[in-house]
Amino acid sequence: MNSDGGGERASVALRVFGGQLKLFRELASLSREELGRRLGYASHTIKSYELAQRIPDPATVERADELLGANGVLRAAIPLLDEVRYPKFFRDLPKLEMKCMTRYSHDPHCVPGLLQTEDYARAVMGWRVPAFTEGELECHVGARLDRQVLLTREDHPAVHFIVEQSALERPMGGRKVHRTQLERVLERTQLRNVSLQVMPTDVEHPGLDGSIVLLETTEPRWLGYVEGNAESQLVSDRQKVRNLTQRYAMMRTQALSTRESTEFIEKLAGRV
Repeated sequence: MNSDGGGERASVALRVFGGQLKLFRELASLSREELGRRLGYASHTIKSYELAQRIPDPATVERADELLGANGVLRAAIPLLDEVRYPKFFRDLPKLEMKCMTRYSHDPHCVPGLLQTEDYARAVMGWRVPAFTEGELECHVGARLDRQVLLTREDHPAVHFIVEQSALERPMGGRKVHRTQLERVLERTQLRNVSLQVMPTDVEHPGLDGSIVLLETTEPRWLGYVEGNAESQLVSDRQKVRNLTQRYAMMRTQALSTRESTEFIEKLAGRV
């Protein structure tokens, strides 16, 4: 959330939606456990929706509206929930990710959000200044985890990460959280459509300005996204995107191979 009133608007939107969800659930004489079972979630997830601690994805809202006979009342909240799901500076990227065919990223500071465990994500966001409220923190963590469906989508988009060695070595959340996070990275990179390369700390490369994301859309067309210090920019100019693509291609040649990267992470995780 940001300081322009977005946090307050998000809080109101979530509370209103949560109250409506609870009302329609009770009118349908369903417990949280039963609604969760029908939607494919645990009861604590339904509770988090009703208490405005987490934002449901549009498909879940659609199913809940139909299941509870809300006649479009819950569905009408989808655009507003989508607007407040992410910080203002970040909102374009998740929307584009939902439809992308290919996604490449250079992550210089921490493990990529698409690979983060819940505890690691909470540790990363917990260091934000000014600090999130507990409700805002839970919403952002939930939204980050929801984005990870990209990795297991049925159309198997190609996803590639270049991650700085120092980002993998930084023990966010403590030793246990850090090791669990490394195991998650190793698990996810076993997916056929997911690959990762580690950029050694002692290598000079052209990606020192900040993180880069490159997306190939279904048109097809390539788009870029650059971010640094809570500021971001969607790049659509073809020449600028071409420059980012060339930069990323160079970094791929400088990073460890995928096999060497796996071996490095296994060693870091204490497997060998």
